[in-house]
Amino acid sequence: MSWTDKASINHIKKLRDLFNIKTFVETGTFRGINARLQSNIFDKVITCESNDKYYEEAFKKLKKIKNVMLIKEDSKEFLKRFTHDELIIFYLDAHFYDPDALNKFIVLDELESLEFRQNSIIVIHDFDNNLGHITYDGQPLNFELLKKKLLKVNPHFKFYTNELKSCDIVKPTRTDIAQAGLKYDNDTLDNLQYAWTKPEKTYRGFLYAIPEEVEIDGLKRIKC
Repeated sequence: MSWTDKASINHIKKLRDLFNIKTFVETGTFRGINARLQSNIFDKVITCESNDKYYEEAFKKLKKIKNVMLIKEDSKEFLKRFTHDELIIFYLDAHFYDPDALNKFIVLDELESLEFRQNSIIVIHDFDNNLGHITYDGQPLNFELLKKKLLKVNPHFKFYTNELKSCDIVKPTRTDIAQAGLKYDNDTLDNLQYAWTKPEKTYRGFLYAIPEEVEIDGLKRIKC
């Protein structure tokens, strides 16, 4: 949920401006809060959700926003269909733990679907950079897990991550929610209250894969 951190919102805005990006693509719509926010930042937002319950919740929230396209589909298949000349931000935030699945990290399948789509910026949420992150069966979502597949998307990617000192988490108050550009509603408030329950839920890691070297305040370069 990048929208819970004002610093990450600003990082995405900076990437938009640096590369003149018009389209934001998201996997894992959840309740539609991030897609709604990004609709105010980008000309077009395309987002997918495979879970019936979350799709219906997001549909109600997004149906009147003309520059948002919500698709009910598995994220791997959704991403396979993208052919694009323009540079696009792909924000990968789909998670589902299946103890019987061969590949427990959906993001690895998503990156396979994006292989050789070099005209992309990839942002991965819940990344292990010593902030809050996803771990399945003892394996964290870290750079070693992701590196090989990311370099198949673009062998020239430069990698960056956020740091604790740059995090600026939205507080669950009407004023702070409004200042972050968010809409004050029950879903937004519930998510923020949950995010503030423990530090590992509050401060979440991000990985940014960018086609060229950049300087953005609050992002630290990862050396391959």
